[in-house]
Amino acid sequence: MATSYRFGVLSYQIIGAVCSLFFLGCAAGAFLARQYPPIAVFAFFACMGLYMTASAGSFELSEKSVTHHNLLGTFRMTWAEVRRVELGTQGSIILHGEGKRFALAPPAYWSGRQKPEAFELLRKTIDQLGVLTYPSNTADYKVHKNVRVRKGEA
Repeated sequence: MATSYRFGVLSYQIIGAVCSLFFLGCAAGAFLARQYPPIAVFAFFACMGLYMTASAGSFELSEKSVTHHNLLGTFRMTWAEVRRVELGTQGSIILHGEGKRFALAPPAYWSGRQKPEAFELLRKTIDQLGVLTYPSNTADYKVHKNVRVRKGEA
């Protein structure tokens, strides 16, 4: 049986929820003060907080693949598909394959009891793959690409 470890990104969920509530409050205050133009700006940032909360979810690392479950769907990439690893300045880890990209949250933001074991498995697996690992200033802004799992495959 394959070993797998699960962890979340609780800090992302908290920051997203606080951001949403704060900017919704600002929008309500602007509405009550009849200051309508700023409402669009506040609504934009409230939506960004909601997106951050919805996309946080949880990750699962196994010996065969890495999976991200969130309110927007399930995303998976097998280790066999990984051709290179991009490391962001803030700690993001981007796994690249043929036409695929899997964005892994920075380990500093991981939460849960299995965080240390998951990080050790990640480190060990990347070392065993022997793929190109390189730093990038843009890795922290990348999202998943072509790794969504269809409902029947989950």
